[in-house]
Amino acid sequence: MALGSGLQLRSEAAAAIHAMQQAAAAEGVDLQVLSGFRSIDLQRSLFFDVKAERNQDAHTRAKVSAPPGYSEHSTGYAVDLGDGGQPSTNLSQNFENTPAYQWLSRHAGRYHFSLSFPKGNQQGVSYEPWHWRFEGSSDALRLFEPAQRLVP
Repeated sequence: MALGSGLQLRSEAAAAIHAMQQAAAAEGVDLQVLSGFRSIDLQRSLFFDVKAERNQDAHTRAKVSAPPGYSEHSTGYAVDLGDGGQPSTNLSQNFENTPAYQWLSRHAGRYHFSLSFPKGNQQGVSYEPWHWRFEGSSDALRLFEPAQRLVP
């Protein structure tokens, strides 16, 4: 389902995002969707092209961007969120200091969203306060469950 501006998610995740944005807006929070579904080709470019540009090895790159075929974005259930009132915090750890993040921390679970990569996560992925995943369907839970079994 299209979210506008070329952003797409699975229909149940998109409906939950819309409801979450409306609830946040009612409290004066401008919750913005920055990224949704990504094709394997786009993820390949984000991983390998940026890896080469930054002269990173694959292990280092995987801490900040999943290799193609492993990104939660390719499931259609993951989103990167931002604060419309503080766009300078988009895709940075400073997002945790915004009204949008504070609102998400208190309310995202009601809409079946969970922070994918909190501080000290088992996957060893860098902390990403902007990256949230929808866990409101059996299909979504089935996709994300294997990652929960990973140990460092």
